[in-house]
Amino acid sequence: MTIAQHPAPLWEIERSLRALQMTDTGAATAPWRAWARMRLPRNSHHLLTLVPPSGPCPDFLTPAEPLPDLESGLEQLLSTPRTQLNRDMGQLAEQRQLPLWAQEVGRGALPALRSLGRAVRDYHQTVIQPMHRRLAAEFDTVTGGLAQTLSHQGLDALLSTLHPSIRWNPPVLDVGHALLDEDVHLSGWGLRLVPSFFTPANAFCVNHTPPMTVVFPITPREPWRPGTGPGRAHAADTLAALLGGKRAMLLRTIAATDGITTTSLADTAALAPSTVSHHTAALRDAGLITTQRTGTSVRHRTTPLGLNLLHAQPKVLA
Repeated sequence: MTIAQHPAPLWEIERSLRALQMTDTGAATAPWRAWARMRLPRNSHHLLTLVPPSGPCPDFLTPAEPLPDLESGLEQLLSTPRTQLNRDMGQLAEQRQLPLWAQEVGRGALPALRSLGRAVRDYHQTVIQPMHRRLAAEFDTVTGGLAQTLSHQGLDALLSTLHPSIRWNPPVLDVGHALLDEDVHLSGWGLRLVPSFFTPANAFCVNHTPPMTVVFPITPREPWRPGTGPGRAHAADTLAALLGGKRAMLLRTIAATDGITTTSLADTAALAPSTVSHHTAALRDAGLITTQRTGTSVRHRTTPLGLNLLHAQPKVLA
């Protein structure tokens, strides 16, 4: 048995898209849901087409081996074999009529996949990234508690106290879900536990590939509430006044990732790659970012000086 060591951005995006469409997800996510609905990027409606409030969604949106940072997860998503894209989107088409762009995703058309990648990135940066610190803190608190329980009290104690929707009757782990009723035999697969902030009420199993994954809700200490008032707007204005609007936006975008390519930056900012290269050169010369070549691409990362500059801006953090 293993305990997830980090939140998986693609999985949290999928769970949050479901929560966003539900009428009642509990007090913990209600403030986020109201705030996020007002901020949704226009292209996020692509994602709402693929992820309903309940029921199946394409497996390639939640890879079996989730990666800890968004850009790596997006590369994983966009590298999905065409056969899987065709299968997943074909299954979705059996449930509802799909728009042309979604059909193109199923065919593995590169423009449609890039558009999907931009939608995922825009959604994450707009409504998930602002609460990153809170998500990470809640996740670390829960996984740390699980590890301590396992170490001091053993496996039975751990499985018995995971969540009210999970019951441990050795050797059976009963994961109660309103829409699913089936027996799953591990047959040596192993078990992975993944806490999730956006999973509203019931735990659920992901069992299309080993190990068997059980996702269960995090019960936060208090509801997350977005920063309000003039602080956030003022922060954006002061940084833009210092660096220029495009460079301030690019610096924030780089800081929100664990390394991002020039092409991805250009897609996110809707700028030509040559323009992005010009601005990143200026940010690099100022000591705010570093650029490292990996194969045929380069990745930009924020330096401690760049992070200090961002943190020095007067803003409200989650």
